[in-house]
Amino acid sequence: MDKNRLTTANNTNHTFYSTKNLCHSPSPTIVTIPNDDTQKHEIDRLLTERTSTNLLSDVPRSRNLEDTDEDELPFPGFVDRVFYSLKQTTPPRYQCLRLITWPWFERISMFVILLNCITLGMYQPCAHHTGLQVTKKCDTARCIWLQGTDYFIFGFFTIEMCIKMTAMGIFGKGTYLAETWNRLDCFIVIAG
Repeated sequence: MDKNRLTTANNTNHTFYSTKNLCHSPSPTIVTIPNDDTQKHEIDRLLTERTSTNLLSDVPRSRNLEDTDEDELPFPGFVDRVFYSLKQTTPPRYQCLRLITWPWFERISMFVILLNCITLGMYQPCAHHTGLQVTKKCDTARCIWLQGTDYFIFGFFTIEMCIKMTAMGIFGKGTYLAETWNRLDCFIVIAG
C-alpha cells in the first residue's frame, strides 16, 4: 500500500453536484496525501530546542538506582548533596526525588490547593455566635467536616514541604528556598 495515496472505492455511484449538470462518477475517488517528513522533523527539532528549563521536566522518567554510575547523577537537575550527607543515591532522598518528579505529585498538590480554597469559601467564622453567647464550640456537621479537612490540608502541605526539602535541600542555589513559590509555601506552613 502506498502511504502517499489514499483510495476509497464504493459499489454505489458517487454523485457530484455542479451548477450546470449532475455528474455521476463510477470510478473510485483518489486523494493524494503529500509526504512532508521534513516539516515533521523540523517541528520536532523546534520543540526539542524550546523545551522547558524547569528542573522537574529535565529529570528522566524512569531511572533505576542500581543502574547509575558513581559519577553520574540519577537526577541531574538537582544538587548532588543535601544536609551535608544525603547523596542523590541515598534511599530516602532518592525516593523523595522520584516522588517530586512524578507528574501526579504536582497535580495532587494543585487539587489540595483547590480543596483548600473551597473550604475557605465555606468557612463562616461568625455562624455559631448567637446573641450574647460567644462560644467557639464546633458542634455542627459542617464545622466538624471543615475542621477535619483543614487538619488534613495542613498535614498534607507540611509533608509536601518536608519531602521537597529532603529531595532538593533547603539553602543554596537550586534548592527548596531558592524558588519564590516554595518560600511562600514554607511561610504559610510555618504560620499555619
